[in-house]
Amino acid sequence: MQKPIIRLALDLDGVLTEHPAPLAQAANRALGMQLPDHAFVDSAGCNVPVAVREWVYGPGGPASLLEPAPRAQQLLQRLLETLDPDNVWIVTARPARSRPVAEEWLRRHRFPACRIEFADDKVAVARSLGITHAIEDSQRHAVSYARAGIACFLLSDAPAPADEPPFIVRVPDLERAVEQILALAGTTTAAPARPQERWREGSDSEPRRKRIVVSDLIDEKARQRLAAEAEVIDVDGRDRTALLAALEDADALIVRSETQVTREVLAAAPKLRVIARAGTGVDNIDLDAATEAGILVLNAPGANAVSAGEHTIALILAIARCLPEANASTHSGRWERKRFKPFDLKGKTVGIVGLGRVGSVVAQRLRAFEVRLLGYDPYITRERFLQLGVEPVDYETLLENVDIVTFHVPATAETYHMLDAEAIARLKPGAIVINCARGDVVDTVALAEALKRGHLAAAGLDVFPEEPAYTSPLFGLPNVVLTPHIGGSSKEALEAVGEIISATTLAALRGEVVPNAVNLPAASLQAPELLRLTQVADAAGHLIAVLQPNRPSTFAVTVRGQVAADIAEHVTAAALSSALRRWSDRRVTPVNARLVAAELNLLVSVRFDPSAAVIPEFSFEVDGESPHHVTVRWDRKDAGIMEVDRFSLERPLAGHMLITHHYDRPGIVGRIGTILGRYEVNIAGMQVGRHHRGGEAIMVLNVDDPIPEEALAEILTIPFISTAYVVSLPEPVPQMAGRPVRTAFSRPAD
Repeated sequence: MQKPIIRLALDLDGVLTEHPAPLAQAANRALGMQLPDHAFVDSAGCNVPVAVREWVYGPGGPASLLEPAPRAQQLLQRLLETLDPDNVWIVTARPARSRPVAEEWLRRHRFPACRIEFADDKVAVARSLGITHAIEDSQRHAVSYARAGIACFLLSDAPAPADEPPFIVRVPDLERAVEQILALAGTTTAAPARPQERWREGSDSEPRRKRIVVSDLIDEKARQRLAAEAEVIDVDGRDRTALLAALEDADALIVRSETQVTREVLAAAPKLRVIARAGTGVDNIDLDAATEAGILVLNAPGANAVSAGEHTIALILAIARCLPEANASTHSGRWERKRFKPFDLKGKTVGIVGLGRVGSVVAQRLRAFEVRLLGYDPYITRERFLQLGVEPVDYETLLENVDIVTFHVPATAETYHMLDAEAIARLKPGAIVINCARGDVVDTVALAEALKRGHLAAAGLDVFPEEPAYTSPLFGLPNVVLTPHIGGSSKEALEAVGEIISATTLAALRGEVVPNAVNLPAASLQAPELLRLTQVADAAGHLIAVLQPNRPSTFAVTVRGQVAADIAEHVTAAALSSALRRWSDRRVTPVNARLVAAELNLLVSVRFDPSAAVIPEFSFEVDGESPHHVTVRWDRKDAGIMEVDRFSLERPLAGHMLITHHYDRPGIVGRIGTILGRYEVNIAGMQVGRHHRGGEAIMVLNVDDPIPEEALAEILTIPFISTAYVVSLPEPVPQMAGRPVRTAFSRPAD
């Protein structure tokens, strides 16, 4: 008879390596943390900050110093030889960017070659690979595997809890796990079908690597980081035809200032999820069109502030010391020492328009030159002016009193042509204008006229209204110093920008909330924790749309307990976007969910009740012929769907389920089980709830097999059953306890 086909996933840390306690100890010593020894058994599940995880697993981090588990190399070799190399994977929750470090560690310790996957959602990867068995040292990952129908050998000497899934087999060490797997491989029974494959959505092929189009120059280290997790396509953003062709199948686009991301460009990118601006300003991106399309826009605020600030100082000094002309004259063999008339900055009055990140850098450096600093910025406090040593004045007063004026403001309707002919007329004769902000802030035509007629002594610009700039009224003027928007392009700035953009682009493609989103609110919760919460909210939105298949007119969210407004907004957006994907044929993401809802006349409301619960809850309710209601409970670590249509549940909803609304009558559960058995649908577990005996009740059956439409139709003919739904939800985050209910139980399948 045919031997069973075993496809195996092995964890790395704690399975192929020694126990990862040294990682927590190293982080505690180096970073002053107080992590428990088991923190890196499941670092994401233990809420270890992403930055700490990346240091631990990155180049030179303590993970590279771990020792292999006893005989790990020989045991992996036996598995590869017995099961076949195509059936064995290392699946680790280390950050994907740590791949080079992990692979180098395996080579250095002479492990046999084995394919390796990086993902915290190991079940999703396992399903895509057709995994049947796993070896883990993490309780959370073992439970996730087991709930997905994947047998998991958990390396643990601790006794199993009473509610541990039957698919978990506890063994003391890797050697014992390998012995049992090899014994299974030697049996003569046919390989069992893997039900989870039949439930898997999408293509049966290997998961497609994300495609990231890079249309402007970025730091090489950032590019390598992107290439470790995704396919990177380089294209000249100025070549519109090439750009549109590259975006046809792209998941993300990374640009600097030269690529114009218009509505036409977005229309050519149906799969685009992220646009990342490698810099601060996003005026070259149609932000409204991106938001309408549900595309997340990122930038890197502040990463190049020092570079842009120092470039501003360089332009001022170049003009003050006559450097461009003196350099050209000397190179040509002329010694014109008497021709040039440089001046000192000491004692001059410099006006800074905009005291944000770059303007603050300029102010801090100019103070060393003993200048008088005037500043105009209506958006910062008087205390900030005092900290910077800048005298606050209104814009007109600033223009009338400065020898040099420098602009550091974003491109907005308010700042468009902020320095126009009328404003230039207010400047003192002989004043100098510096613009390292945005090209449209200064009217270059009016500036050129003032320079030509001698009202202004000089100007220095790094930015232009249209870039690349091949023509300008300023070209050829002897008293103008021009540079091609290189203010933020120092080596250090490009590295810093590249670090932020590459890390957050990849995180956003993984579904994580990132801190530098332009068209989503910032989050006061760390990314891993918020991701777990929004994944459950997404499942709740999916469930409520299954319960109410016709688009409702209202979508009401009630937030109970002490929950920050930004967290509530992210949860609402996740649930709403998931529901709208079933209620419409639109492309909906958390970015555009509220816009789409408004266009479809779906009224969205969010109400806060901070005193209602100690443990926060998010309740989603929709109207209709029969209103429906789903509640997510969150203990600030784990989250789960714990209530459906006012019926409390014992355990979070997850997996593949049959949900019925019925009246509590004897025999209903048995008749449903009989029907499912006749259609060869295996019941994996059950929960029931009721308000009182004989009244309305709910039943949730977790099943291992698809429920045919004929079976569902037959179930609906059972007396006292009012509705029945088939729904599939993602596996939950670690289990959390629910409230006690009057009737709630679970049982294994017969």
